[in-house]
Amino acid sequence: MKQRNVTEGCAGMGKEHTMPVIFMEEKIMLEAEYEKEREKIEGKEDDRLKNERIQTLQIIFQRAWRYQEQGMLEELVLGFVRKKTRMIEKAKTKGELQEISKPPNPVSNGNGFTAGKYDTEEEELLVWSLTSLKEVPNTEGCKRYGELFCRLLPEKAKILFPEMNENN
Repeated sequence: MKQRNVTEGCAGMGKEHTMPVIFMEEKIMLEAEYEKEREKIEGKEDDRLKNERIQTLQIIFQRAWRYQEQGMLEELVLGFVRKKTRMIEKAKTKGELQEISKPPNPVSNGNGFTAGKYDTEEEELLVWSLTSLKEVPNTEGCKRYGELFCRLLPEKAKILFPEMNENN
């Protein structure tokens, strides 16, 4: 979020005052992405799953807006949205669209985590981030969080997880 000054005349004062105006460029970017994808779906005349695709798109973007409101990194939010919208485009059944609409639910196999077919690493990292704000994940969860962070945000990871980057 960036703050800019806008000069605006005040009624009855005869001179201009500078007022801060907040431009939520990230929110605008996400909304533009939503409109672009919705128009793409609506533009397909012969799509028997058009309504289901739009419904799935709405579910995905509602989550994305919540992540954004909670201050999550824009690159992760947009990354998850773009991957999910490609999945929506390729889906052939209502069942696939229902699965695509679900948040990630990685399963612990005792040796790490296995992501679902329609999960994105970006959204999984968003979920781990939010979870870690409420309580510290167990050792396996911390390891997965670190792995995803290093893979998706390598420059930031060099600062936060130097021990994980020494091995690479």
